[in-house]
Amino acid sequence: MDFLLSYIVLAEIYVLAALSTNLLVGIVGIFSVSQAAVFGVGAYIVAFFLMHDIMGFVPALAIAALCCIALNVLLALPSLRVAGDYFVVTSFGIQLLATAVFTNWTGGTGGANGLPGIPPPDLFGYPIEDMRRFLALATAAAGLGGLCFWLVMRAPLGRRLKAIREDELAVAAAGKPVLSAKVAAAALAGAFAGSAGGIYACFLSFIDPSSFDLDASVLMLTMIVVGGARTLRGSVLGPFVLLALPQLLALVDIPTTIAAATRQLMYGLLLIAFMLFRPQGLAGERL
Repeated sequence: MDFLLSYIVLAEIYVLAALSTNLLVGIVGIFSVSQAAVFGVGAYIVAFFLMHDIMGFVPALAIAALCCIALNVLLALPSLRVAGDYFVVTSFGIQLLATAVFTNWTGGTGGANGLPGIPPPDLFGYPIEDMRRFLALATAAAGLGGLCFWLVMRAPLGRRLKAIREDELAVAAAGKPVLSAKVAAAALAGAFAGSAGGIYACFLSFIDPSSFDLDASVLMLTMIVVGGARTLRGSVLGPFVLLALPQLLALVDIPTTIAAATRQLMYGLLLIAFMLFRPQGLAGERL
C-alpha cells in the first residue's frame, strides 16, 4: 500500500511540474528545456530553510514559489528576442549552467553529494509525516495547480496565449500585448515548478543535482508529449503513465548497470513514436 501511495504522491508532484512545462511549451509555444532547473531551485530553497530551521514549510514554499516566478520570467525573456531553434539552444545552456551550480556550490546545495535529512513539512504546526498525509498534501497542491491552469485557459489571457502560439505577429498587429502575456505565463509556470520542487524535496527528504539535470527536463517534456500538450488532462495523464513505466520495467530481468540507460532509451523511443503516430498525445488536442 505504501508503494502505491508513494507512486501517486510522486506522480501528483510531477503533475505540477508538467503543468509548468505544458504552459510554456504547449500553450505559449516557448520550447524550453530548462524547467528542471526552476524545479530544482524551488527544491533547494525549501530544503535550505527547513534544514536550518529558519521558517516553516508554508512560508518557505511561498518564498520558493516567488523566487521561481522571478527566475522563470528572466529565463523566458530571451524568447522575446530569439525563437525556435535559437531559444532551444539558449534554454539548453541555462539548464547546463544550473546543473553546474547545483553540483559545485557545496555550501548551498551540498554539491554532488546532495542534501540528506530534509525535515518533513508541516502545515501551521500540523506535521505531514506519514504517507496518507503526504498524499493529501500532494493532491491538494496538484488540484489547486490544475484549477489555476483551467481558469487561466478559459480567461482572456488563455485565449491570447493560444493566439500567440499560432501567430505572434498577428497578435501584436491586432494591438494585443504580447510581452505581458508571456511574462504572466512564465510567472505562473514558475510558481508551479517551484511549488512542485519544494514538495518534492520534503517528500524524498533527499535531493541531489541528478534530480534536476537535463534528463529531468527531458522527462517533463516527455510527460506532456505522451499525455497531451495544451490540455489539463494531458498534464495529469502524462506523469502517471511515465512514472509507471519504470516500475513495469523492473518486472523485466534487466541488469542494474544498464537499467538507467534503458529507461532513457525508452523515453526517447516514446518521444519518437508519439511524434510520428500521435503528436497530440494520449489526451491532447488534435494538431
